[in-house]
Amino acid sequence: MAKEGFETFSVYRFSVDYPAVCRIEFNPKSRREAGDVAFHFPDREKVFLSWGKLEDAQKRFATPEEHAEHSLDVTRKNRQVKNFERVDEDSLEINSHTAPYNRAKMEELSASLMRGQRTKKREALSLHLHCEQSSRYFVIYTLLSPNAPEDFADLFLDMVRSFRCH
Repeated sequence: MAKEGFETFSVYRFSVDYPAVCRIEFNPKSRREAGDVAFHFPDREKVFLSWGKLEDAQKRFATPEEHAEHSLDVTRKNRQVKNFERVDEDSLEINSHTAPYNRAKMEELSASLMRGQRTKKREALSLHLHCEQSSRYFVIYTLLSPNAPEDFADLFLDMVRSFRCH
């Protein structure tokens, strides 16, 4: 049962509760085996849910923690990202799985013809989960805009905690 103000999104035998104000958008290339969906919030924030074959993830990462570290490293090494700092990491119990949760702050460079190069402070939240029962991996993440509501991390965690992978 979704908490008040939330609805349940369910597809391919996994589900997540999301705020009823969201617009949902599938990547048109999504399939049962792999894909992603975006939850668009009215204030322009987005939460993404990606999935794929667990076998593919396990070829590269022995654990969801290694998978999460790789994702953080890719972001850290991005040329548009400066002053990357992980500000929180935790292990959450999600649908009988231990899954790493990370929160990072960074500055993102953006080029504009009129104003030159500018930086904006961003925050990234992510959860990586490997599920043997469904033979899938899942990544739930968001890259917050500088104007994101202060309680968005709590909302993100509400969504993450409601996730069901099998």
